Amino acid sequence: MKRTTIAALLFCLLIADALSAQSLNDKIDHVFADWNTTSSPGCALAVVKNSRIVYERGYGMANLELGIVIMPQSVFDIGSVSKEITAMAMLLLVEDGKISLDDEIRKYIPEMPEYGNTITLRHMLHHTSGLRNYDDLFDIVGIPEADLTTDRDALELTVRQKGLNFKPGEEFLYSDTNFFLMSLVVKRVTGQTLRQFAQERIFGPLGMTSTHYHDDHTMIVPRRATGYAPHNGGGFEIDMSNFEQVGDGSVMTTVEDLFNWDQNFEHPIVGGPEAIRQLTTPGKLNNGQPIPYGMGLFIDHYRGLKWIHHSGEWVGYRAAFSRFPDQHFSTLLTCNCIGSMNPMGLAKQVADIYLVDDFARAEKANAAQAANVPATNLQGYVGTYWSHKNGALRKFEVRENKLVMVAPGMTYDMLPLGSGRFEALETDSEHRDRYVFRQSGKGEFDLEAWEGGAPTTYNAVKGPLPNSSRLNEYVGSYKNDELEAVWKLVIHDGKLIRQQWMAEDQELQPAFPDGFIGDLSEGQFLMHFNRDATGTITGFDAATDMVRPMTFTKLENRIGDGADNVLR
Repeated sequence: MKRTTIAALLFCLLIADALSAQSLNDKIDHVFADWNTTSSPGCALAVVKNSRIVYERGYGMANLELGIVIMPQSVFDIGSVSKEITAMAMLLLVEDGKISLDDEIRKYIPEMPEYGNTITLRHMLHHTSGLRNYDDLFDIVGIPEADLTTDRDALELTVRQKGLNFKPGEEFLYSDTNFFLMSLVVKRVTGQTLRQFAQERIFGPLGMTSTHYHDDHTMIVPRRATGYAPHNGGGFEIDMSNFEQVGDGSVMTTVEDLFNWDQNFEHPIVGGPEAIRQLTTPGKLNNGQPIPYGMGLFIDHYRGLKWIHHSGEWVGYRAAFSRFPDQHFSTLLTCNCIGSMNPMGLAKQVADIYLVDDFARAEKANAAQAANVPATNLQGYVGTYWSHKNGALRKFEVRENKLVMVAPGMTYDMLPLGSGRFEALETDSEHRDRYVFRQSGKGEFDLEAWEGGAPTTYNAVKGPLPNSSRLNEYVGSYKNDELEAVWKLVIHDGKLIRQQWMAEDQELQPAFPDGFIGDLSEGQFLMHFNRDATGTITGFDAATDMVRPMTFTKLENRIGDGADNVLR
């Protein structure tokens, strides 16, 4: 009788556990419902709890042309999630005694210019080097992501840069150049490509049999998902790249292989506990201020819980690597469409479902009240502010009684702290940049911002936007020697257009007096025209989020001066 009763209780518990798991999985499926069709790209998902995959599934199509569905075994390009693996490769070289993180980059890549300040490998791993982002430089030159580029192309462009975004160690600013150059360090120190080194020292030992650095665009990859982008007329179009440089990205893998990588944080096989500690320890600026980035990973909090994460974005691929180390919980996502898809946002929704009790306890313990600032007080901060130093624009609006900051490609709710002080609430992070409005005149403000750890002044901009009657003064050809590029600006249908050789012509949108915004393959750029004492335009400065202002000089229209070329 007792045995029968115990058996019945165990059976009931198993049934209850199965029903509970099914309920969780149904909620997860609902999160991905929009992508769970045979007519769209989608995602592969693995949910990890206590060192095992508790749920995995594919949603949507890996290949729309051939009707192949996404599976957990589908292979995706994970973009910048690759950076943490590149960082591990560097730490293995430290373990081997072949490099030191405090070595200067010129020890291994002597072609790099002398900038007057030492750039170390440690600076590069923490994104505090000040090096301009080479992907953005390619964009500014006009080289599309679909084109074929190699290590040589990226290195030649990098070493032509005579200036930095800032003095090394003074600020934190993300730059793909840092991790691309590390792939060259690995090659020059070991004699192996990063693909070969990682296979031998990382992927092989961890059993990641479907993973590699994709440094050959002709390579056949079994089970590879195609990258897509929304098509202007509806549906989707192929969005792939032939870039062959690696380190900053280009790892191709599956969510099942990423599980093996994730478990190396729980039970270190590759690199050992010391390498994991360094990957997940925030870096510091020269002044000792910590930054929200370790080595290839953001060190963060979400809803009160410690959160380690990195997202990946490259052409038509998206990825999210999300870990809650104290809860031994991870969400691994690989996707094949840009546009409205936000894998890290989806990963957070998965965590919301599985860790609901953990979040409730943490939020109760960490409850904080924002300063109560009446909506009427916010109107005084509304306006457009421009940083000449950073070449950046910040626009503030009031929406639903909240102050909102709009920047190219970004929108943030602002948390009021009182006395003109705010923090920007990021959607994928609890790291918050600080902003302080300071009165500069009667009813007028300037803005002091701490973005990347260093203060920057944004001045309020006033005056009319450039209109069609004034566009003619911007027409002409402009050259930048570091990029070896010429921009040709013309007017078409009453709009200022940048003509390009390798890509479609580009409309420049008026943003503020003498200022325009244009689209990049990822994000936007800001250009501001410069004038001499007589008011004549002499050139313009172009900047992106990861490239501080670079000056283009206006060319005289003389035969043979290159003014008729878009690129050369």
